[in-house]
Amino acid sequence: MLKISRQAEKEIPNFSSHKLAHDYFKNKYGNHFVMMSTEVIDGQNVYFYGLILDRHNFEIGRKQLLRDGGIVGALDFMNSYQPVEIFEDGRIHIIH
Repeated sequence: MLKISRQAEKEIPNFSSHKLAHDYFKNKYGNHFVMMSTEVIDGQNVYFYGLILDRHNFEIGRKQLLRDGGIVGALDFMNSYQPVEIFEDGRIHIIH
């Protein structure tokens, strides 16, 4: 799996809701697109997803984080996915 490039991001349509944006990414990336967490920011739900680039290192890091509260190979874990934030109103923010 490759990261979403800045050029590819420009080609992503605008969305009017979290559900529409989520469905777009889920249809495009399938089980490589996973929810990480949610948070309320400025009174709006923000959904944090990961586009998994390296399933092996992602799973190792996630299990270690849950079990130990920290990760020995943090850089491997951080590079194993690309963060995608979807706001309740459908705005997206892709971390490059």
